[in-house]
Amino acid sequence: MNALVRTQSLIATPIINDSSINAFAVPGGVIGMNTGTILSAGGLDEVASVIAHEIAHLSQRHYEHNQENSKKLIALQIGGLLAALAASSVSGDVAAAAMIGSQTATAETAASHSREHEREADRMGQQILVQAGYDAAAMPRFFERLYKQVSLTTAKNAFVPSFIQSHPFTAERLSESMSRAKGYPVPSMVAREQQTRLFDKLTWRLRYLTKQSGLDELTIHAKRSDGARLALIMYLADNARTDEALRLFANASFDPSDPLVCLTHAHVLTKMNDHAQAVSVLSSCQAIYPERRDLRLHLADAYVSTGETAKALALLNPLTERTPHDRQAWQRVQHAYEKSRMDKSIATIHALHARSQVELWGGKYDGALQSNAQATKVAKAHYPNLLPMLEQSKVMMVQARDYKP
Repeated sequence: MNALVRTQSLIATPIINDSSINAFAVPGGVIGMNTGTILSAGGLDEVASVIAHEIAHLSQRHYEHNQENSKKLIALQIGGLLAALAASSVSGDVAAAAMIGSQTATAETAASHSREHEREADRMGQQILVQAGYDAAAMPRFFERLYKQVSLTTAKNAFVPSFIQSHPFTAERLSESMSRAKGYPVPSMVAREQQTRLFDKLTWRLRYLTKQSGLDELTIHAKRSDGARLALIMYLADNARTDEALRLFANASFDPSDPLVCLTHAHVLTKMNDHAQAVSVLSSCQAIYPERRDLRLHLADAYVSTGETAKALALLNPLTERTPHDRQAWQRVQHAYEKSRMDKSIATIHALHARSQVELWGGKYDGALQSNAQATKVAKAHYPNLLPMLEQSKVMMVQARDYKP
């Protein structure tokens, strides 16, 4: 959806482990969403409608009030925001986020919208939805769902969803979006069924990773839901019941090329210390979806576990080159070099350099400079050709440390 209206890639799309309904966008290309927004939605198209709305805000530059302010929203400031998001990350593939420190002002500014901007984001968001193959009526459906919740919570003097507060709604806006939706084509039944199946798998995975569903609930729903069955397999594997998990997986009729199926299968195999088989499962899936970052990260982990660090680095290096702020990729690069059998000095230099990047994008500037200095010391003694790379990194770290938003 982003590529339909913007030439710049999204920097990050954190999922925040918070049961309230909210979503936000930050200039530069960060779109965040609470887990409550996803789990309260009636389908994947409703979640997509919220994302499309935020993308529309970014594409129309609603947050940049003037050219000078836009210039200040440089990568270092986005890096600080990503550091805040990463600072409170939780296990699994769900990131918890906190707007802290100097980035709070940016977040508050990004959450403040005029009604004119909201109408424009609604209109463009629906166009984006349709172009991406979703139902334009999903946007008013989700808005209507929010209105009903607000009515209930207001009556009980309860907390009003943050999305309502930061994205002011009116009955007129809801009516306009419903009217526009009638002019768009409805997606085919096949497309809607595919979205339903994917939403089932994603929401049950999310419910498990955020500890909102336990064994009893997963067991009941696994009888009729592939998503719940995959989540139950995760639960069993994580609770030392890998034989049960593997039997349940083998007895199900999953699509072996489905990325979530591959990740779940590999998760069980990893818990069983069968890393070679985990490599086989993930590599076949990654060959089908080479663009998927999650498959790359998990496959890199599996390669390191089998001692094939060169293959792990071949997967990770394109990620760090394309998105230098990818802390998870840098953490795996560091681990790969630490486990590598290559020349000890060059492995040490690259491991320290990777660690400095992890610290840099985690907002630990002094630690980043210290790691870089240690790498520089080894490079001077053994590999002086690596000194320019380390000096360039040092300059960035000093700029980041001294930058005042």
